[in-house]
Amino acid sequence: MSTKPQFGVGSLVQHAHYGMGRIIAFDGEFYVVQFKGDTRNVPFAYQEMKLVEGSDDPELQRLKFVVAEVLGDYGWIETNLELGKRWLGGTLRMLPGKEDTASKDIPIDVFLKKLIGVREKLRVLEQKINNHHSLDAADKADLQGYITRCYGSLTSFNALFAEKGSYFVGSGSAQD
Repeated sequence: MSTKPQFGVGSLVQHAHYGMGRIIAFDGEFYVVQFKGDTRNVPFAYQEMKLVEGSDDPELQRLKFVVAEVLGDYGWIETNLELGKRWLGGTLRMLPGKEDTASKDIPIDVFLKKLIGVREKLRVLEQKINNHHSLDAADKADLQGYITRCYGSLTSFNALFAEKGSYFVGSGSAQD
């Protein structure tokens, strides 16, 4: 049986452990919540998160999110890639060290979409580790450390994002 969201995207919530945050998306049966300097997936069923300020009907928000994701995946609409305005229309050029080799140009929005895909896959991996029944707490913490270091390796690309809430956060960053 699926759990349904109680709060809509854009809602301001108070989490028992992470404090105040804003719901920025849905991911399966999870809210994606932006807390101060950190983004967390919180299960819809989590009871220790309270609404501070609501935004629309959660089911309508979820439906809008899914439709926009599908239309964006098929190129029917331009979805928000979180790209900073100064990079719109820009190109990432990779110049080889070997003179007889051609350079490679990649549109920055395509590159950012791939980075966001990596981020989403790391989030899914993080949830699978945290919810894995046969891993003990020490193994979960060890694997979580690798994921955190992966995020840290990606912080160089934070300059591409329009909002700090989209930034990659590694172990060297301030976290609650």
